Amino acid sequence: MEKKDFEKMSLSELLSLAEEKRVKGWKSFKKAELIEALSKLYSVEGKLEAKRGREQVKAPAAAAVETRTEEHQIAQSKYYVGPTFHQTFKETDFVFPQGYGQDKIVLLVRDPYWMHTYWEVTWNKLQGVKSQYGEDAINQSRYVLRVLDVHNASPESPNKYFDIDVAPGATNWYINVPNPNCAYCVDLGFVTRDGRFILLVRSNVVMTPRASVSDVFDEQWMTLEEYDKIYALSGGLSVGMSSGEIRKAMKKKLESLISSGMISSGAVSSFSRKEEKKRGFFLVVDTELIVYGVTVPDARLTIQGVPKKLNPDGTFSARFSLPDGKQVIPVKAVSSDDIDEITITPVVSKETHYEDKRK
Repeated sequence: MEKKDFEKMSLSELLSLAEEKRVKGWKSFKKAELIEALSKLYSVEGKLEAKRGREQVKAPAAAAVETRTEEHQIAQSKYYVGPTFHQTFKETDFVFPQGYGQDKIVLLVRDPYWMHTYWEVTWNKLQGVKSQYGEDAINQSRYVLRVLDVHNASPESPNKYFDIDVAPGATNWYINVPNPNCAYCVDLGFVTRDGRFILLVRSNVVMTPRASVSDVFDEQWMTLEEYDKIYALSGGLSVGMSSGEIRKAMKKKLESLISSGMISSGAVSSFSRKEEKKRGFFLVVDTELIVYGVTVPDARLTIQGVPKKLNPDGTFSARFSLPDGKQVIPVKAVSSDDIDEITITPVVSKETHYEDKRK
């Protein structure tokens, strides 16, 4: 409707239309004001209707474009393998727990004179000991590692022992022991004020290694014939190599060991005669030095600065490889009270001459 259409209407008709269209303040409007307000209202509504008409005309074309787009996406989807994820995996840092909830002590050997031990004693274990012996008695006790010499003995009846005071919060300790080539175990516990020992945990038994040259100098080396017998009994001769091939390989290996001074020449005597027909002629000569003597049984002895354990009667012996050149071997004995000391130094020289006339 246009403005001229509203001018033809009566006041009552205009008021009814204004009420229907919910014109704001229509009750107080005069006829001219009603005509002006309704004209503007219908003018706005007409523009909105025209816009909706234009959008409805465009809608089918837009729908067609959207349909073609969807078809294109569907066609392209058969080449799509999914998104590529680049995920970085980081290894989490492992943190060792403070404990494993086990009452345990472990003893390890470091060298002839040092051992290392570590342990764990749970809170329940400590509380049980305190309830049994009294908390005051335990708090006033010494916390110790008792090192037991169990060489040819048992932890219940050790040869001797000594105590090491440890800090209450400690969980491991290095232990200096007096004797190499000896068996030890360790008890962790409390020593009360009246001298009682309260055991918490007991370790495994370990053997410290030697700290000197072996006293044994009469080794008997296995011959190749004896080796062949053992190897044949194990079924080795049936796997890839004949007995002759094994003997030949072993001869080559032993010759290299002899030339390096690692084994005695007596080990080759058994096969030198067997290879004569193949002109496997050779000669190996090596030398060794045996130092021996005697002193008082309770003396401390060193050979070339290395402690040497005496036999019960005070005798001793040591075997040395003797390469070419000059060898200085100081032997020192010190009395148990550190008052007397004697040093004897053998000086040995070796010179080897080699002459080969093989054809």
